[in-house]
Amino acid sequence: MRRHIVEALAAFSAAVVMTLVIAAPIVRAPSERIFGDEIVGRHHDPFTVMQQFERPGSLGLYAQPVTDLTGAAIARLTGAVAAYNWLVLLSFPLSAAAAYLLARHLALPAAGALLAALLFAFSPFHVAHAAYHPHVAQTQWLPLYLLALWRCLDEATWVAVAALAIATAAVTLSNFYGGLIAAVITPVAIGAYWLARARFAPHPLRHLGVTVAALAGLASAGLAFVWWQAPSLFRNPTALAFPREDLLSYSAKWWSYLVPPVAHPLLGAFARRIWKAAQVGDGLLEQQVSLGWGVMALGLVAIAGWLLPRAVFPAAGVSAPLGARPGHESRLAAVPILAAVAAAALICSLSPAWTMIRPSAALYLIVPMFRSYARFAAVVQLMAALLAGIGAARLITHGTRLSRGVAAALVVLSIADYLVWPPALWRDVLPTAAHRWVMQQTNGSRVLDCAPLTAESASITWLTHGRIALAGADDDCAEPQLAARLWAAGFTHLLVRDTWERQWLRGRGHAEGLQLQARFADADIFSMKPRELVYTREISGFWPREHGNGDSWRWMGADASWTIVAPMPRNRVMLEVDMHAFHVTRPLAVRLDAGAEQSFAVDEDSRTYRIGPLALAAGSHRLTFHSAAPATPADQVIGNGDRRALAISMGAWKWSAE
Repeated sequence: MRRHIVEALAAFSAAVVMTLVIAAPIVRAPSERIFGDEIVGRHHDPFTVMQQFERPGSLGLYAQPVTDLTGAAIARLTGAVAAYNWLVLLSFPLSAAAAYLLARHLALPAAGALLAALLFAFSPFHVAHAAYHPHVAQTQWLPLYLLALWRCLDEATWVAVAALAIATAAVTLSNFYGGLIAAVITPVAIGAYWLARARFAPHPLRHLGVTVAALAGLASAGLAFVWWQAPSLFRNPTALAFPREDLLSYSAKWWSYLVPPVAHPLLGAFARRIWKAAQVGDGLLEQQVSLGWGVMALGLVAIAGWLLPRAVFPAAGVSAPLGARPGHESRLAAVPILAAVAAAALICSLSPAWTMIRPSAALYLIVPMFRSYARFAAVVQLMAALLAGIGAARLITHGTRLSRGVAAALVVLSIADYLVWPPALWRDVLPTAAHRWVMQQTNGSRVLDCAPLTAESASITWLTHGRIALAGADDDCAEPQLAARLWAAGFTHLLVRDTWERQWLRGRGHAEGLQLQARFADADIFSMKPRELVYTREISGFWPREHGNGDSWRWMGADASWTIVAPMPRNRVMLEVDMHAFHVTRPLAVRLDAGAEQSFAVDEDSRTYRIGPLALAAGSHRLTFHSAAPATPADQVIGNGDRRALAISMGAWKWSAE
C-alpha cells in the first residue's frame, strides 16, 4: 500500500503539471479570472459560492461543508475568487491520485493505472462542471469512497471501517449529489465486487456483514442529522422540489456519451450543432458526459479480454487471479465489477421515459430536490477510464507488435477525444471588458451598470467592491436628463452594454450630458457632465420604456408622477415634453406640489407641450399628471393582446429658464 501511495503522488504530480498547462491563464491572474469554458453563458453559481467562501458563517441548509469550509480556509489567504479557482484546480490532481489508488487496488499495472487516473481527472464531465459547479467538480471523493468500500469488503478491520466512514462522510458532505450517487450505486458496487472477487477471500460473510452494518449505521446517523437540522425535509419533501419536467433537461440522453464535448477545440462547433438541432438549451452543461471513442474502444478490449481471453489473445499466457475464474488475469477480475457499476450508473443518469420506468423517475419520488441525474456520469467516466486502463495494459503486456501499435493508437485517440485549448478555458469574473476597464482605473469613479438586477448580475457590485452598481427596477438608461440624476446620486460614469440603449446614447448622449469615454466590443463607458437646471429623480405610474423609429417613450396610465429636484432656487422655469394620447384626445392636468393645476388637451399626434412657468425652491418637488379620460387597455383598441391600460405617452423632455 505504501508503494501505491508513492506512485499516487507521482500521478498527482503529473496531473499538477497538466493542470498548470490547461489553466495557465488562471494561474497568471487567479483573482480576476475563473476557470472553464462558459458553455451556457454567465450563471450565478460560481459567484454565489465565492461569496459563501468570504462569509462562511452564513452557510445554511445548502451548506456542503467539506468543500465550503475548505474554500473558506483558502479564501482567508488568497481572497474568495482565487480560493474558488484553487479549489477547482486542485480537484484535478486529487482526482487523478484517488483514481490511481483505486486502479492499483484493482490490480492494474502502474502504466494502466496512470492512464486511467489521468483520463478520469481530465474527463469532459469534470472539465465542464469545473467551469460552474465547484462542488460537483470535487470528483476525487467517488474513487476514494469505492476504494474504502471495496477494501472493507476484502477485510473489514477497524481501520477499514473507519476509512469507510470517513470516505462516506467526505463524498456526501463535499457535494450532496456525490452522496446521492454513492448511495444509489453502493448496492451494485457491493454485489458486483462480492460476486467477482470478495467472496473468494477468507471469511467473506463476516466482512460483508460488517461492511453492510457499517453502511447502515452511517446512513442512520446521516438521516438523524438531517432530521435534527431540517425536519421539514421529512415532513414535506416537496417544499424544495424541482419540477419533474426538469429531469428531462438535466438528465443525460443515452447518446450524450457519444457526442464530443462542446469545449473540444476541433469538434466543439460540430457538437454544438448537434445539441442545437436537439433543442437542448439550459441543460447543455449536464450533457457533457462524452466518454470518447478511444476510451470506449479500450474498454471494449478489456471486456473482450475477460469474456474471451484465449480467442482475443491466443498467444497470451494466463495465470489464476485472486478471486477470478481460472484462465483470467488478476486485473481482468475487475472487468465485470467495473462494467456492472458503469451500466448501473449510466442507467441512473438517463431521464425518466414516458414508456418505461428508469431509476431517475423512482428517485424523484423519494428525493425531489435532486434533478441533475446526468451527474451519475461521474461514475460512468470513472469506470470507463479504469476499463480503458485495463484494455491498454492488456494490449501492451500480452499482445504482439500489432496489438501494441493498436494500444498506442487508441491511447492517442483517447487523448485527442479529451483535448482542450487552454486559451478557451477561462473567462473574466466580470461580464465585459468595460467592467474590467473600470476596475483598472485609479481614480475614485463610481459607475452605474444599466443591466437590470438578476441572479447572474447580482455579484457585480460585490466583485467590484461597490465601484459598479446595477440599475434598479425603475432605472431607465434612455431617460432624459439621466446624467444629472446619476451625478446627484454620486455616480461619475455610466456603463451601457450591447443593447438598444447603447446605440441610443451614442447618438443622443452628448445632448443629455453624457460623453463617450471608452468603447469596447461588448459595452461603452460614458462620463457625465450634467448641466440641467432641474432633473427628475424618480418616476411612478409609467410602464417600462419602449423605442422604435428613432424615438423612445414611456406610457402612463391615468395617473403618474415625477419627483423633480432643483439644485438651486428657480423662479421661472419651463418644462417641454413630447407627448401624444392613446386612441383619443385626453385632457391632462399637471400639478406642482400642492399648487394650482395647469390643464390642456393632449391629442393623438405627437408634439411638444409646454408646462409652466414654474417656481421651484431648492430641493425636491412632486409633479403629478392626471388624465381626465380613463386609461384604455391597448388590446381593446388594436387587438394586439396588450392588456396595459394606456393614457398618454411621454417622450423626450427638457427644462429651460423662461
